[in-house]
Amino acid sequence: MTTLRSVALGFLLLGFTAPAFADANDETLGEAVATYAAAMNSANRDLRLEAFRRAERLFARALEKGAQNAEIYTNLGNAALLSERTGMAVLAYRRALILDPDHARALQNLDHARSLLPAWVPHPDTGGVLDSFFFWHRTLSRDERSLAAALSFAAAALLLAASIRFDATGPRNAAVLPALAWLALLASLVLDPAAGTEQDAVVTADEVVARAADSAFAPSLFPAPLPGGVEVRVLERRTPWVQIRLANGREAWITEASIA
Repeated sequence: MTTLRSVALGFLLLGFTAPAFADANDETLGEAVATYAAAMNSANRDLRLEAFRRAERLFARALEKGAQNAEIYTNLGNAALLSERTGMAVLAYRRALILDPDHARALQNLDHARSLLPAWVPHPDTGGVLDSFFFWHRTLSRDERSLAAALSFAAAALLLAASIRFDATGPRNAAVLPALAWLALLASLVLDPAAGTEQDAVVTADEVVARAADSAFAPSLFPAPLPGGVEVRVLERRTPWVQIRLANGREAWITEASIA
C-alpha cells in the first residue's frame, strides 16, 4: 500500500488552493483550511491523519450547508486522500468534475488517486471521440451546447427557406455550415459521457467482496476484494445489494452500503 508520505509528496506537487469564503460558511471553511495546513505541518503520523480527517469533515460540513463548489470538493478529496481514504477522495473529485468538468486540479488529482489503486483495478476511459474531434464539448456547458444547437438549426432552416423562397443556390450552400454545426452539437449532447453520471458510483469502503449473486453465500468473483476508490456503474438495486459493472465490463454484486 502506498505510504502517507508518498501520497503527501504527490499532493504537495499537485497543490492545494484555499476556496473563496462565502457568508455562513466563512467560519467552517476557515477552520477547514487551517486544520488542513496544520496537518501538512505535523510530524506525528497519527496526529496528521486525525487532522486530515477533521479537515475532511469540515469541508464536507461546508458543502452540506450549501457551498456547492468544485474547489471545495477538490480540497475535500485532498484531505480524504491524505487521511488514507482513497474511496472518499475519488468520490469527491468525481463530484467536483460534475460541477466543473474542466477543473484542472480535480482532473489531475483524480488521475493521481487512480494511480494509487492496485494494477488489476480497471479505470474508466477518460477520453473518447468527443474529446478528440469535438474538443469544445468540454469547454461549453450542456446548456450552452443546447442553445448553440438550437441557434444553428434555426440558422440552417432560415437559409434553406430563403433559398426556396428566392430560388437561389447561395443561401442553400451557406446552410451547410450551420447544419453541420447543429449535427456536431447534437452528437456532443447525445454522446456526452457525463450525461449518465446519475448511475455512476465509487466504492468507498476499504475492502469489498464482489460476489456472483446478491447473497452473502455467493462465491466471490475476484481473487482480492475491491479496494476503496474503484469506480463502477450501478445496474440494479436489491436492498441491501447492488449489481455493479466495472470499467472493463465485469459485473458483480456488492453491498449497497459500500458505495456512494
